[in-house]
Amino acid sequence: MSSTTPSFLRRTKRWLLKRKSPSAVASIRGDEKQNPGLFSKAHDFTINGGQFTSTETKNYINEMNTTYVNNVIANRSAVFELLEPYACLDATKDSSARYPPPKCHPGTRSKIRDKLMNWLCGDDLGWKMLWLRGFAGTGKSAVAQSFAESCDDGEMLGGSYFFSRTTGRNKLKTVVPTIVYQLAICIPEYHSLVERQLAKNPLLLRNSPPVQFRKLIVEPFATLQRQCSLKPVVVILDGLDECEGEDAQLEILEMITNSLRTNPDLPLRWLIISRPEAHLKDAFLKLTNCGREELIIDAECRDDVEKYTRERISQIKDRFQKLIAPGWPPENQVVELLEAVSGLFVLASTCLNYIGDPEEADPHSQLDDLLTFLRRSQEILSRNPLAALDLLYSRILENISPIVFETSWRIMAHMSHKGKIDERDHLNSARTLCNFLRLEQRAFYKALRGLHSVLIVPDPDDATRFQVKFHHVSFQDFLLDRNRCGRFVIDKRKALVDIIKSGISWADADMMHFHTEDAWVSDYTHNHDSLPGLTWASDDNAKLVSKSILLFFEGGLFLPRDEMPLDAPNEDLLSHLSDVDFRFWAAGNVYDLTRLCRLEPSTSLVRTEPSSPTDYKLLEYFNILTNNGIAKPAKFPLRNDFPEGEWVREYFIIGHGLKSVILWRTESPISGYQAAYSLRCDKEPSEEQMSAYQEYLQNIRWDEEAAKLEMK
Repeated sequence: MSSTTPSFLRRTKRWLLKRKSPSAVASIRGDEKQNPGLFSKAHDFTINGGQFTSTETKNYINEMNTTYVNNVIANRSAVFELLEPYACLDATKDSSARYPPPKCHPGTRSKIRDKLMNWLCGDDLGWKMLWLRGFAGTGKSAVAQSFAESCDDGEMLGGSYFFSRTTGRNKLKTVVPTIVYQLAICIPEYHSLVERQLAKNPLLLRNSPPVQFRKLIVEPFATLQRQCSLKPVVVILDGLDECEGEDAQLEILEMITNSLRTNPDLPLRWLIISRPEAHLKDAFLKLTNCGREELIIDAECRDDVEKYTRERISQIKDRFQKLIAPGWPPENQVVELLEAVSGLFVLASTCLNYIGDPEEADPHSQLDDLLTFLRRSQEILSRNPLAALDLLYSRILENISPIVFETSWRIMAHMSHKGKIDERDHLNSARTLCNFLRLEQRAFYKALRGLHSVLIVPDPDDATRFQVKFHHVSFQDFLLDRNRCGRFVIDKRKALVDIIKSGISWADADMMHFHTEDAWVSDYTHNHDSLPGLTWASDDNAKLVSKSILLFFEGGLFLPRDEMPLDAPNEDLLSHLSDVDFRFWAAGNVYDLTRLCRLEPSTSLVRTEPSSPTDYKLLEYFNILTNNGIAKPAKFPLRNDFPEGEWVREYFIIGHGLKSVILWRTESPISGYQAAYSLRCDKEPSEEQMSAYQEYLQNIRWDEEAAKLEMK
């Protein structure tokens, strides 16, 4: 079988064909028929660094981009379709992925919300950027959401990005396209300028964030400001400390501050909200053009927490009125609870979730149990409310039955680390997660029963639409810190191995059931029936669940990546991979999986020297296909891209017995892409395969003699 490593162009072509514009689809398909040349056999390929070194490739790209941009100009909504694949719309104010979003309880946090509104709307122009900081649990995201909604009501919201480690909404590369998308909605004149920029440079969305920021935000707004005076709008970045990597966080600040320095009259205000992490404190300390506000636990905050607590208790009473006495809870218990939570919103919220746990349905006993626990923790409470929160989190986890805790752990591990693999959050519902982990519905909900105070768990009727989510990021922080949670820690390596194993199992099931045809280039668009072995699906949603799982391994597991989540081979993964039949897998996917799992010749699964008759047969077939051409064993760890300007043909063998394949990648210094191919040991190379590979070599201008001289 053959395929090649997934690339920007392949993904772009596939994406364009899915767009709703008939003219765009027709034009792209027309181009493919008229100009098969370079792409007639190579169905996936990689373009190094976005440099199209083949003239035919350049022409094809330019034709494709020009054709589609013409449709963009003709159809104003299409500019959003161009931006969408690069944006993270789940990070915006009203996204369904954030529902229900945290927001201020009515009548609370009035002082800081008024300050923010005065900063934005006051007569004094003041700061163009404001940093709102606060420790964990002080209600920063709630303030951000409520302020964003108020700004939206007043037509003053330009855009928002709510970072979240939990859901993968933390990638620097998605920040600028997401903001541009929202600004283009609210400012029609800006929309037109962005349209022109993308028409002028269709590859702009592949450029670095600073270039995108300058070309798609600074320059268009500078042009608008010269033409007319615009009312300022605010862009809100909440949870900057959750953006992936300190360097990325500082780069966002640098982009904004550079724009304020070079173009101080832009009609944009920037509200940055984060924890006061050391590197951010240092960065903001150096800024002279930025205001600062802090969320602290003061008398007003304590009053707000009391208001919130009493109203939540009233709601709990209404919900369980048939199960509790009319006088519940006595005032002395309410006062004791208020003293314990110490004005900390997250502690109050967790306590109230515990009291009103719908699975327990016994607020009276839950409150008694909670207060008993808090009394025992009084000394810690008085010193550090956040430390008491850790104790409460530990107590909640200790109450989970050991029989189901492993399942509970797997669910929380997936929630905590899926963003490392599944950047686009394809497993985006509770039902999909349940199936992905191969859990029965009953087992899934049983494992979550004691966690309703720290997790948002959708009812089964809503499980196709909503995800299981952390109530507050502080619980995820707790789970990831061994010093805080001890034996409950979610180890990153163990969690990632479990996620990858589940993905491999589903990928193998898909290959074995739907892709066993004897064809070198197979159809991996997955237009087939639902996956076998789904644990919780009906006729109405089986295909939807299957599609989400398929997207996970096509857009996550098999994604070429520069930063690898695992740092070394894992015995558990090796054991799991030992039964995989690689004969039916796309070669590019096998290559990406080998990189992801950090496989190398020190393991028996991967080798560069033959160790069995099967391996010798694979090498024999490989030499037949390449006409005994020059080739070298692959260098490990495998690289995502080869160095430019080199002749490359590197191979390795993967698998056990008849399930093994030999896989190789080829590149010339003249071409701009590299292809991956594989052969199986139970079938000699066919004439079609040899012809296809020779055509590929011709297209990349492969020179056997030059390659031999360089590769010896």
